[in-house]
Amino acid sequence: MVSSKEADKTRPPRPKSNLKPGNKKSNDKLKSAPNFAKKSDGGHNKFAGKPVCSGEPEKQDWNKFKQEKKELKLKRKSTRDTYEITKEAKQIYEKLRCRKTENKDQLVEQMFKILNVGDTISKIVKAHDTARVLQCMLKHATPALRVEISDKLLPFAVEMCQSKYAQFCVQRMLKYGAPATKSKLVDSLFGHIVRLAGHSIASGLLDIMYQGGTREQRTHMRQEFYGDLYRKAKDSSVKTLSDTYKEATNMKASILGSVKANLDHVANKNLVDSSLVHCVMLEYLRACEDEEEKLEETVTAFAALVPHMLSTKEGSEAAVICFYKSTPKNRRAIIKNIKEHLLKIATHEHGHVFLISLLNALDDTKATKKAIYDHLHGDLKQLVGNQYGRRVVQWLVAPGDTTCFHPTFIRVIEEGLAFGKKEKETRRKEIFEQIEAPIAEAIVEDAAFWLSNSHIGLVTADILNHIQGVSYQKAVEALAQVVVQPDWRITADADGAQPSQQKKGHQDVEDIIAEATKQRKKLTKIEESSDDDDDQSEQEKDKPDTEEAENGTVKPKRAKKEPKPKPAKEEPAKPLVKGIEEAGMHIVLKKILKNDGKQQVEEGQSFGEQILKHLTSDGLKAWLSVNRGCFVLLKLVEERPQLLETCRTAIQAEPEVSQLLRSQKNLGAKLLAGKLNIGK
Repeated sequence: MVSSKEADKTRPPRPKSNLKPGNKKSNDKLKSAPNFAKKSDGGHNKFAGKPVCSGEPEKQDWNKFKQEKKELKLKRKSTRDTYEITKEAKQIYEKLRCRKTENKDQLVEQMFKILNVGDTISKIVKAHDTARVLQCMLKHATPALRVEISDKLLPFAVEMCQSKYAQFCVQRMLKYGAPATKSKLVDSLFGHIVRLAGHSIASGLLDIMYQGGTREQRTHMRQEFYGDLYRKAKDSSVKTLSDTYKEATNMKASILGSVKANLDHVANKNLVDSSLVHCVMLEYLRACEDEEEKLEETVTAFAALVPHMLSTKEGSEAAVICFYKSTPKNRRAIIKNIKEHLLKIATHEHGHVFLISLLNALDDTKATKKAIYDHLHGDLKQLVGNQYGRRVVQWLVAPGDTTCFHPTFIRVIEEGLAFGKKEKETRRKEIFEQIEAPIAEAIVEDAAFWLSNSHIGLVTADILNHIQGVSYQKAVEALAQVVVQPDWRITADADGAQPSQQKKGHQDVEDIIAEATKQRKKLTKIEESSDDDDDQSEQEKDKPDTEEAENGTVKPKRAKKEPKPKPAKEEPAKPLVKGIEEAGMHIVLKKILKNDGKQQVEEGQSFGEQILKHLTSDGLKAWLSVNRGCFVLLKLVEERPQLLETCRTAIQAEPEVSQLLRSQKNLGAKLLAGKLNIGK
């Protein structure tokens, strides 16, 4: 091969150019050279038509540009046939939306007279600005006028549900409309249910209507998923999917195929989180139980949708069926999909049922602990603090215990045992052995939380009833140190509904508006008082913002006549009561002491012995002055008679304590004194 240097040597020399800057001939040659900037011989010049910059560019008058743009926009709007009408309506709307405006129903009537011309309302309902006008009209109109406005909008309900702005008018009709109007609104959507269920905007409205509709309307909405046959004509005798092929079994395959296609249409758009879709899913899975091939195909398709199916009761049941009938591969996929939502599922009204069913059906107990409990252990307090999360913990510790769960619930959950290979007791024992130590450590870390109220205390009592050995000893030692504190206080009602969380009863729409008007009038008075402050003179404004205090230091000047804003309603703090006096905690302590008498522990490590060990004279006085405190000590010596002498010695060691017991007249004190043989 020839190198590059050798190749350069073999090349002929380049001819020297005679074109020099000072050479006249060279300049002539340059002038006579072809001009490639010009278009010639049919060629294309990419520089042709380019502006040539000569001097400084002219400055753009932006104010003039904006004004021309504004005029052009106004001219374009004025060409619409509804421009003048909507312009007049929006002027009234600006008054209507003001808080200080009174007699708003009269303004709504004026606006309706203006807009009720031809098909104006149907044209303006989808625009971003005029849709707000109609929303305000639906809110402040009289009941009779509201019905009239709604009747004008009902023929366009399907298009409104799919519109970005008109959907809010549908929401106002659902919120402020009369029951008859709401019923008509649902009926106007028949024939388009499947299409609306697969629409990103309309699906949410459809779910609200399904939940608020009558039983007949809900049945008719589900029928549209059964096929095109029920889209135009409804059958009152068809209540569920199985009724469609009850008399004609040869139609079952085609009907199930239609349902599957409709569900796939909705699932492909990730719009499965709907009560209507969940009900159809459950009916479809129950109808496919006899056909294993079709069921396996369906379960595989629904595996990725399980987290979205747990928001309703029907969806949770459908998810349980999917998990039971899944292959091991699909089960792992379901667990992987719910892993990042575990806490939310465990604390949900319907999601926790699915999680308990999953825990009860899995054979691989090590994978169960790793995939589920390990992810929940960090949020154990939050889990136990929730009324549904507590049930998950109780099932892990005491599965199938009738003192914790209703027999019907246990029977439903144990249906999943048929889909596992291990024996029930073996599976439950293996799970508990893995979580016993971590739960005991959690109790030791924050024992006060595990006795912070009676609901959490019952879970603690259930845990202590099942853990044994070193784990039990560590837990009761930490809990005893909390119980014996003289100032031990707990929340009286942990799950009591706060006023802001209580559900409002059925209230007339006019009452809601009247109440809102009263609140606005109060806010108006505050605003009027603030307007008086704007009349201050400029001299007063120019004063420095600081003033000299009596001690010579400079401090910020106080604002004069500043209106006090209306304080926000704070949720009332949960009342604290003495733990030894609270009725629910009294039951918890007696349950723990009853179980303590059955535990086989080392000497000095039982719950009763730990209480007497850490109970000070102040603690004894606090207990003996309360009827329930005396009953707790009585239960202690009854369950462990060997501690009777220790308890008597602790009370008689101090004359004040023994005198306090003798002076009490309540039943608990009398029984305790008789048991300990401490007479007057």
